[in-house]
Amino acid sequence: MPRNYVRKSSRQSWDPASMLKAIEAVNNGEMGWLKASKTYHIPQATLRRHALQKNKTLKKGEKRLGRFKTTFPVEVERQLVEHLKLLESRFFGLTRQDVLELAYNLAVKNGFEHQFNIQKKAAGKDWLRGFRKRNRDITLRKPEATSAARAQAFNKPQVAQFFKVFDQIMQKENIDPMRIYNADESALSTVQRPQKIFATAGRKQVGAITSAERGSHVRVVCCMCTAGNFIPPALIFPRKNMKKELADHAPAGTLCIAQESGWMTGPVFLQWLQHFQKYVKASPTEKVLLIVDGHASHKYLDALV
Repeated sequence: MPRNYVRKSSRQSWDPASMLKAIEAVNNGEMGWLKASKTYHIPQATLRRHALQKNKTLKKGEKRLGRFKTTFPVEVERQLVEHLKLLESRFFGLTRQDVLELAYNLAVKNGFEHQFNIQKKAAGKDWLRGFRKRNRDITLRKPEATSAARAQAFNKPQVAQFFKVFDQIMQKENIDPMRIYNADESALSTVQRPQKIFATAGRKQVGAITSAERGSHVRVVCCMCTAGNFIPPALIFPRKNMKKELADHAPAGTLCIAQESGWMTGPVFLQWLQHFQKYVKASPTEKVLLIVDGHASHKYLDALV
């Protein structure tokens, strides 16, 4: 059967809900076969067959064309879909191959008739294609790498606790909602990624000039408030001594710091806090709430006092 089969027949275009109503009307003596057929727009022969339960493989109101049938009943497929969603929400999503093997094991252990590959112990690509077409609420996605520490911290109790503490601080310190800032660090690569170019067909190796083949990363610290204002960024260069030329073409007010490893440390965070204070002008009467993550550098004693 073609993989992208387009139906050409109008058979079984009746509504399953209407079929059940028609059967109920006939069984209760409210209508005869002909009247129920015309009222609910169902062929009389089909109505008789369903009402008298002459279909060996289908229940009342169900319909299926052709001799082909799905490996799993609808309710089992939905349970499988919900299982995939649950695992994905817990950061343990299944790959394509995992799903194929799971479908095979599910069919074997529950005694469902199947045409899966017994040698590979996995369902086929055709089954997966049909499974995805029948269940449009799941799709293949490339997951973002997430550390175990972040996954454990990002859950309902932890998020609820965060907002509870946040509420208490806002009320106790009487902080203006427009004076809430959030800061985070990220990495910038110093090596450009070449774009695709036209080259001689059959050539084994194609190159393009970049600043280096393997580059180091420069840490950038960005901070923004709820009003949409930005603090000038800070750049942490992996070197012992700072050169003024490294700040060329950087945004106005950028703080440039030289640190051997290029990572955020306690002393570097203290420097950034002084840079932060220069622009926000926090005081006992004009307090500011700064939200950062739980990195060790943010707990540096000199920065907390």
